[in-house]
Amino acid sequence: MTLDLFSVTVMAAIVASVASVTFILDTVFRRDSGPGRLWAVAFFCGLSTTVAYMAWSSGVGGFVSVAVGNSLFVLVPGFVWLGARRFNDRSVPPALALVVVLSIATFAAAIIQADEWGSWGGWTTMAACLVALFVAGAIETLRPQLGFIRSGWALAAVLLFAALFYAVRLVLFLVAGPTSDLFSRWFGSISANIVTVVLTVVAAIVTSVLRSHRTSEQRYEWLTEGGVASDGVMLARTFAAASADIVERASWRSEGVAIIVIRVEGLAEIRTAFGQEAADDISGACRQAVRRYAPASAIVGEDDEHRLAVCALAPTAADARRLGAMIYRGCMEELARADSGLFPVVGVGVASTSDLGYALGRLLGGARAAARRAATTPGASVLVDAPTATS
Repeated sequence: MTLDLFSVTVMAAIVASVASVTFILDTVFRRDSGPGRLWAVAFFCGLSTTVAYMAWSSGVGGFVSVAVGNSLFVLVPGFVWLGARRFNDRSVPPALALVVVLSIATFAAAIIQADEWGSWGGWTTMAACLVALFVAGAIETLRPQLGFIRSGWALAAVLLFAALFYAVRLVLFLVAGPTSDLFSRWFGSISANIVTVVLTVVAAIVTSVLRSHRTSEQRYEWLTEGGVASDGVMLARTFAAASADIVERASWRSEGVAIIVIRVEGLAEIRTAFGQEAADDISGACRQAVRRYAPASAIVGEDDEHRLAVCALAPTAADARRLGAMIYRGCMEELARADSGLFPVVGVGVASTSDLGYALGRLLGGARAAARRAATTPGASVLVDAPTATS
């Protein structure tokens, strides 16, 4: 059986449309304000791409339809990359500007080369942009926090496969030309459509799992415009900015400030052994305990997937350690009342300006290191990071 381009394009459009519309509607109903929204834009661009290519296949629009389709196609890996950056709490605007520039360049190349190359006009520019953005997306998915999640590895594999496919297509296009038997048989438009169908379905499944993971891991993800979760815990970037302001103002008055990091070990293993509900119960109990037992004037925020942080006034290092011990006891009490009945390893690290000065990076780094030692040292619960401290 011989497949014609129009039939394969229609098939790809139907499958991609179903996967894309499902993801987009789920995003709308969830009111997702995180990476899911950017991934939904990627699926919408993919849906629009199939419409543009179908128009070209049916003789509508000519090379303009191809130019529009090419530029929209570049946006697909671009917004997947942006969604991964958002998941990892990394800056999006500079990367967004780059993605838009690449899309515009792809459109312009298709228009400029249309007379010489016809429907293949600007294709090399598009392929080069796709490879670059697929690789960028794969690299981002291997960074924390996505890199800590196995589904993130699956998304990285999808993006790397797509990058490899289009890199090989680009090389063959430049070496043998689009009319060569090797290119048209194995890497032509029909093959590309089939690969697109497979990758779209896999990507839709993986991104849905990742979004659910982020939701269940934070389950507080209904964020206000101020970057605070519904349970009152700040996002990491919000906490860092607020803490920097507190530490700076405290330095003007020589007031003592403590950074306390609470590290919860073993959540991934608990999730695997006892299910997501048990992991959620433990995570929620720890978040509630930290807010309840931290001073009323303190701020509480996320530090990463398995860490919380507190910034509080503490005149002396001894006061800072007492705050850490109080929060640790509160976590143990809340975990004892939790429905799961499970006790993860909790380590509390304390860093004080009286020991380390007023550099926020040094305070956070010291508290994190102390929390890591507390969580991995038998018999330890609260450790202080200080030049001469050993406990």
